[in-house]
Amino acid sequence: MTPWERLLADYGSTKVTLREHPMELMRPELPAGVLSSADLAGVRNGAHVRVAGLVVARQRPATAKGVTFMLLEDEHGPINLIVPPPVYERCRLAVRAEPIVAADGRLERREGVTNVLVSEVRRLERPDLPLGEIRHIEPRRAWSTDEDSGNLRAVMPAAHSFGRRG
Repeated sequence: MTPWERLLADYGSTKVTLREHPMELMRPELPAGVLSSADLAGVRNGAHVRVAGLVVARQRPATAKGVTFMLLEDEHGPINLIVPPPVYERCRLAVRAEPIVAADGRLERREGVTNVLVSEVRRLERPDLPLGEIRHIEPRRAWSTDEDSGNLRAVMPAAHSFGRRG
């Protein structure tokens, strides 16, 4: 099996993998400028950044006045996203439903915590992935093959969602 096929088999059968992280396999084909969680340590406060990762958790507490918090994970660690209400409304489907996303925003550091104040969230799409014959073929599926055996979206575990719906 290729690393990608092994990853899909692991997620499909156990919902976890102890081998390659999906972002590790995807990183070489991401556009220039997509930073990893490790790269964020060297970026100045207030800089515009682009990040990508698996959605581990979403939280939209009633006390946050419509702000949504997302926790991404890449091959190096976690990335905190803060999604303001206007961005949530504009990018609602990606924020609420996608298992793997890319986000643009401004880096914020406060009291030892690093966050990305998001201006855009979108499904991570790579139609030219060199990971088998995987390609994007329809809007409701992020990754698939003609036989649907390469569908990352179908095997990814659901993110934890907390707080109100909507």
